[in-house]
Amino acid sequence: AIGLDVDASALGDCRRAKLPVVLAPAEHMPLRAQAFDGLIWNVAIPYADESQVMQEIGRILKRGARGYLCYHGFGYFLRYVLAGPNIRMRFYGIRSVLNTWYYRLRGSRLSGFWGDTLYQTHGRLLRYYRRDGLKLLESRTGKTFLGFPVFIYHLVEKV
Repeated sequence: AIGLDVDASALGDCRRAKLPVVLAPAEHMPLRAQAFDGLIWNVAIPYADESQVMQEIGRILKRGARGYLCYHGFGYFLRYVLAGPNIRMRFYGIRSVLNTWYYRLRGSRLSGFWGDTLYQTHGRLLRYYRRDGLKLLESRTGKTFLGFPVFIYHLVEKV
């Protein structure tokens, strides 16, 4: 097992605990191709270039390997927009929704502060899976907000 993160202080804690970790962005994992039997990915893709990350996931997994992936759904940010605990969190929800809509129309994020977070959709994820040699085995959502998924959970397999 190996951990990957861009936060050097978090990785320092892991290293002190004798856990193997790598300081690197998810878009450019310094890991061998087809070297991993499995992957657990917990809500990191909304903060990265999701297209590149999905390519990397497809690259590092061995044929038949499985990935357990968790994403933010639209309901996650809608909850902040409509019921956020303060104006700052409501604004975070609004800019995340706007950024995702812009991304869907233009294929790129808004610049700077505005473009830091995306929510994922089942359809967009399926397109990445097909492109990157992944097959969706199971899909479920956690809680919903006004009928929209807060979290999306996928089990995929490298084909």
